Amino acid sequence: MKNPNEKNKIVQDVIPPKRSIRNIEPPVRREKLSDDTFVYKQEAKPREVEIKMAEPIPEQKPAPFQYKYDYGQPKKYSKKWFYIGAGILGLVVIFTILNFFKSAEIRLTPKQDSQNLNSNFTAEKNNSSAVLSFQIVTVAKDMEKTVEAGSEARVDKKARGTIVIYNNWGKTSQNLVATTRFETPEGLIFRLINPVTVPGQQVKDGKTIAGSVEVLVEADKPGESYNIGLKDFTIPGFKGDPKYSKIYGRSKTAMSGGFSGMQKVVSKEALDTAEKEMENSLKETIVKEIRSQIPANFVLYSTGLSYNFENITQVFSSNSKGAVLKKVGVGKAVIFDRNVLTKAIISKIMPDSAEGLRIKNLDLLEFAFQSNIPSDTDTSISFSLKGQVEVVWLFDENKLQSDILGLSKTSAKAIIATYPSIREAWITTRPFWNQKIPSDTEKVTIVNTVD
Repeated sequence: MKNPNEKNKIVQDVIPPKRSIRNIEPPVRREKLSDDTFVYKQEAKPREVEIKMAEPIPEQKPAPFQYKYDYGQPKKYSKKWFYIGAGILGLVVIFTILNFFKSAEIRLTPKQDSQNLNSNFTAEKNNSSAVLSFQIVTVAKDMEKTVEAGSEARVDKKARGTIVIYNNWGKTSQNLVATTRFETPEGLIFRLINPVTVPGQQVKDGKTIAGSVEVLVEADKPGESYNIGLKDFTIPGFKGDPKYSKIYGRSKTAMSGGFSGMQKVVSKEALDTAEKEMENSLKETIVKEIRSQIPANFVLYSTGLSYNFENITQVFSSNSKGAVLKKVGVGKAVIFDRNVLTKAIISKIMPDSAEGLRIKNLDLLEFAFQSNIPSDTDTSISFSLKGQVEVVWLFDENKLQSDILGLSKTSAKAIIATYPSIREAWITTRPFWNQKIPSDTEKVTIVNTVD
């Protein structure tokens, strides 16, 4: 019996052994050195390269099948026309709004001229029928000031104040001498310091009024009992005469300064300095008060102001640190109606000119009285005016506005050209495409470039 191993051996002899690249000998290469000489070289074994299998690609599942329908899908339109329509609508709204706010501004420059003035004038007091009239504004103020005082001394002072004397006894004026007595209802006597003439009755605006004049009076005796407020006064010298009830006085200021007793004495140097300071302060106060009382259609020149100051008095005070001084000042101002004064000036410098002129710098002309400052009894004054007068032509703004309402800019300019008082005109309309003047007066503004 044969050995089974022998059978396997036979098979192994028949089956060639398992070959590997590692077991294969590299081929031999022949190199020629000369025509008859060769060298054989064996190739180097190939490098062993480790080959790695790529990772398997994961299996991808097919996407689920989706059905598509040809019906029921909304169509998408372009937004181009939507934006164009919105833009057009916005422009229409803007134009509509701007048209609602239509307006026009007309800037006008009237004719102007310059003339030299150096003339004298005469005006009558409170006479509306006169060619040129004037009025007087009077303001009285007082102030107190405490100054350093020295030793005490016996002082006897009489109270003083301002009263207005009225003459309602016919048109005849009344002369009163100094020391004329004026009596209060309580029996206190005050005397006239300076002689005065009280004018008689006057006619103003068709009414008869009493003549009047302001005067300074002094107490008959020293003492504080004469320091009184506003009172009515009679003239004892007229008792038993019809004039007693027709000529009388009324306080303009309170009576003050009366004192009798020991009082601190102020040196002359301190008194003079205080008096000067108080006068300057009173002037400023009086000017402000006068200007506040003048109507807008009146003109006041600073040189037409006059002042009257009473002597400084010392008021009794228990203040041991100084003495109290008091001073009273009265200011008067001559004022003129602007329109009346303008006509008087134009008649001097442009006698052939028609109506409708005004003077732009009327307040800046140089004013001076030809004689002394007028008193309360003067019924007329003479004065001079100097300077370069700036004359401006006037036009009726309301009529011009009504003439150009609703017209085109070209037609409006043609209408304005018919006004001889206007030298130049500029018309501005809004919005910019609007070329007509609105028909609504509230939307039309007229500007005078000279004002």
